[in-house]
Amino acid sequence: MEDKFTLGAQLYTLRNYCETPKLFEMSMDKVAQMGFRYVQFSGVCEEVDWKMFADSCRRHGLKCTLTHYDDDRIINETEAVIEEHDAMGCDGIGIGGMPREFRNYDGYMRFIEKYSPAVEKIKKAGKTFCYHNHWFEFQRYENGKTGMDMLLENTDPVGFKLTLDTAWMHHGGVDVARFIDEHPDRIFATHLKDITIIDDEVQPEEVLGGNMNFDSIMDACRRHGIKNHLIEQDITWRNAFTSLNQSFYNLCTRYPDLFGDNEVNEKWRPSF
Repeated sequence: MEDKFTLGAQLYTLRNYCETPKLFEMSMDKVAQMGFRYVQFSGVCEEVDWKMFADSCRRHGLKCTLTHYDDDRIINETEAVIEEHDAMGCDGIGIGGMPREFRNYDGYMRFIEKYSPAVEKIKKAGKTFCYHNHWFEFQRYENGKTGMDMLLENTDPVGFKLTLDTAWMHHGGVDVARFIDEHPDRIFATHLKDITIIDDEVQPEEVLGGNMNFDSIMDACRRHGIKNHLIEQDITWRNAFTSLNQSFYNLCTRYPDLFGDNEVNEKWRPSF
């Protein structure tokens, strides 16, 4: 299974159902029932620490692909964070986005300088620092470069990689498939996320239910062997489990050569 493409659940999608340890455990059980084998540790309540998460993964036969971890701990307690990821069996140590103070022309280099020591330690431990993009990284500055250009040109290509959020990249005016073709070695995982238009506003949608061209995106991932994929939907218009299950079903049935090993439970329905 390790040589195949993986398709996991980004638990941030289910954050409203992970607000207590009891709800979290119920949610992990539901995710496993759907047929998922992989998850991302993100969006759960503070009471659920890495030990509880790792225990729950073992109980439900789930593997952690990636985390969104506390920024300050990554910087100031790097060794402990690495040990915790070792215990979780997880190689991707991620942050959910750039702190607002760095979202400007000078801020990108300050961000790189601040995080570089931790990135180096993480790399030496055989793990990867993963930066999750939004749309603001594609603002172009007076040097003619986007924020993303500055990130990629001034960071270690082995130690600093991306959690490529398809919808936010598209929202930033970027051809996602082309970006993958140009930077395949910088992508640790994707967040497969779709968008549509509702009442004149850009809104999240179940994957393959919106307006994005996922055929081109998945073709690019196939060409370059980008194997780690996680389903995320920031806002769900139906029950969050129903939306997650629909995206899972859509992807597994549309791309059976990539995700066909997943046993999709088509009869599954959320009970709460």
